[in-house]
Amino acid sequence: MRFAVAGNPVSHSLSPALFRAAYGNCGHTYGLLEAASASEVMARFRSDGYDGLNITAPFKESILEFVDVRSELDISIGAVNTIYILNGKVHSFNSDYTGVQECIKNYSKPGSHVTVLGCGGAGKAAALAAAGLGCRVTVINRSFDKADAFARKFSMQAGRPEETSSIIKHSDIIINTLPEHLPILNDMDFSGKTILEANYKSPQLDFLQNIKGINYISGRYWLLYQAVQSFRLFTGSEPDLKSMILLINNI
Repeated sequence: MRFAVAGNPVSHSLSPALFRAAYGNCGHTYGLLEAASASEVMARFRSDGYDGLNITAPFKESILEFVDVRSELDISIGAVNTIYILNGKVHSFNSDYTGVQECIKNYSKPGSHVTVLGCGGAGKAAALAAAGLGCRVTVINRSFDKADAFARKFSMQAGRPEETSSIIKHSDIIINTLPEHLPILNDMDFSGKTILEANYKSPQLDFLQNIKGINYISGRYWLLYQAVQSFRLFTGSEPDLKSMILLINNI
């Protein structure tokens, strides 16, 4: 079977190495598909005989226009990172949801307070994932109206950037999906909290990982666990998880 990661740019992506580790001795292939538009991604997906694609920036939202079957989760988030062929139709799925749940499930319990920084595709997926574990969720976003509209729809809370310090003070888990650093985070006390970052290439809070009393989860593990779910959807089988973890730990 043939798979790839599609986006622009994609040359830096760790997905090919991660999926090759997942395959073990299987005969699947995994490459890079760089395109100028979502329509080009879909045209090449169909014409070049791909069985599945991982979708990255900037096509996570625009690719939905070309999908035959969307899950309820995709519709709620408004973005996907996985498309695949099933029964002759193109299906989509947002495996960021399951990736986040795998990352935080051992640190959360029903009623835990989770603060999500950012309300883009990754932020929405993270918020819904935390809510799916029974957590109380607050979404903080530069555009409060955007966060508030999303939060109200799913019985969550929304916060403004200037409220970040007070909200995080009462949080158990913080999930950072912001593309740019929020300076106020530098002076915050994260003692006793769990931190998950989406960005594994340019992490903003990795200085916390060696501080006693803080559980810091690198975005590499978000990448890992969303890839595990994608692999299952693509192949219908379980990946070589030990090899994937070994790769992630040695990046």
